[in-house]
Amino acid sequence: MDSGWDELERMAHAASASDAQIASQYPTQDTIERWMRLFGYSRIEAVRLISDQRGDVTRERITDDHWELVRTEKEDLGYDREAYEHNLSLLKVFKSQSAFIPTPGADGEMMLLFRLGGLLNTAEKVKEVAGLNSVPVEHDGMSEMGPVKFCLVNKDAQKKLEEWLTQQSVLQR
Repeated sequence: MDSGWDELERMAHAASASDAQIASQYPTQDTIERWMRLFGYSRIEAVRLISDQRGDVTRERITDDHWELVRTEKEDLGYDREAYEHNLSLLKVFKSQSAFIPTPGADGEMMLLFRLGGLLNTAEKVKEVAGLNSVPVEHDGMSEMGPVKFCLVNKDAQKKLEEWLTQQSVLQR
């Protein structure tokens, strides 16, 4: 039963955190520009992801001790605590914007369809990161924010993309 109380306590702490207190406010220009610079997001993506993160009381947060340990180094790289926490969740963001679909063909191979954006914002970048022989095809689509581009890759490429995103959250580019 303790784990249930621990989870409620964590969520209560998250709801009272400084970023949660301003979740309904439009992000400042400095914050938007920081996320655009650090993560390669468009202005619309940055605003949406900042707002999503601030409003998510279920997300994992770093401790004050953790932040104090890395603060100087991360601030020198252009991060604030909020951007650093987002950096640690890049793989989660990627997965939330992805879906597996069966490809037409005899083998019925499952492929990953994901929205291009952020650190993986072009099919050329996907080719480079995944070590593909050719640039994957981009597909046009729509989101709640308007037109978007999608990319389709196989499971091997998906694994390489996820490993690379995990490395980026550690290496800080």
